[in-house]
Amino acid sequence: MAKIPVGILGATGEVGQKFVVNLQRHPWFELTALYASEKSAGKTYADALNYGGESSRWFCKEAPDKKILNMTVLDVRNVRPDEGSLFFSALPSETALETEGNIAKEKPVVSTASAYRYFDDSFVYMPSVNESHVGIIEQQRKGRGWKGFVVPQPNCTTIGLAMSLKPIHDGFGLESVIMASMQSVSGAGYGAVRDWAAQRKAQGSDLPAPLEKFSHGMFEGNVIPYIRGEEEKVKKETVRLLGEFKDGKIKPAGFKIACKCNRVPTLYGHTESVFIDTAKKCSIDELKEAWKNYRGEPQRLALPTAPKQPIIVMDEIDRPQPRFDSDIEGGMVAVIGGVEANAFDNGFQYTVLSHNTELGAAKGAVLAAEYLYKIGLIET
Repeated sequence: MAKIPVGILGATGEVGQKFVVNLQRHPWFELTALYASEKSAGKTYADALNYGGESSRWFCKEAPDKKILNMTVLDVRNVRPDEGSLFFSALPSETALETEGNIAKEKPVVSTASAYRYFDDSFVYMPSVNESHVGIIEQQRKGRGWKGFVVPQPNCTTIGLAMSLKPIHDGFGLESVIMASMQSVSGAGYGAVRDWAAQRKAQGSDLPAPLEKFSHGMFEGNVIPYIRGEEEKVKKETVRLLGEFKDGKIKPAGFKIACKCNRVPTLYGHTESVFIDTAKKCSIDELKEAWKNYRGEPQRLALPTAPKQPIIVMDEIDRPQPRFDSDIEGGMVAVIGGVEANAFDNGFQYTVLSHNTELGAAKGAVLAAEYLYKIGLIET
């Protein structure tokens, strides 16, 4: 089939680079346009990143194709919808609202920004979790007079939690959920990893590249028990993702949820301790079977970026661990372990790990776009 021309908004940032890596050899999508700020506009992608230089801003392990390095970066302030059939956005949320909305008047946008997450007409899409909500896109188009749409991805901390809860909510119901996160430094963005790299270099760090890039003095040997806005996002998004789409609206799930989010000095992967109280009585074995047997629409449709199963269960009490388990299935699964009963009625606890810059960012957004294309919402 003819490939679908796509553009990346915010192509020089950390998530934008992940989009490049996941799109440059994609079987369905062809990368035809790169957009960034006026500082990068007019330069080749290689020059904009100082690729190969001493102060290179390329963060991914996989190298960009030569063809992409030679592409001219365009000014994100002047995006023309006719430059692609689909746009992926890695823009900062403060600029995403206007830019993504202008493009959506004509073309679809799949975004990692939070700008459109919390509108009543938004389809915040978590692959394998809430495909039943897709009908709200039509509500968005009608209400806003758009030919396209904006589909944002959930917060990266919400993703592992929502994925782990989906089979339990469907099979046994949920009365309450409590979660404490241990979130990696890479989730703090480019500025944090850049500064931590400088700190480690000054200390004579012997970490091999590219791990050396992920350091920051404030994180080293430290835990930061507050991430601005994170807990509110997780609470709001989780019950919405697991809610019911009916009569053109999403009714959030009715269980209670509380959480506490922490930044810890790990490289990749958000680890979460989860405590649940199910509505129906079940056993640990039944919970594990529900996770192991769960498959979503990406699996049914055999989408190119979809893992064979979205949830991996480990029997070890001390797993998953981000250093060893973040990259399972290319970082596209929720990994669950340490499953135990607790003292609450129908109470259980477990650990879930998800990759914050793969499933939780660009690669998850690419999978979302594959689904939207497969069901006919993205045209060539």
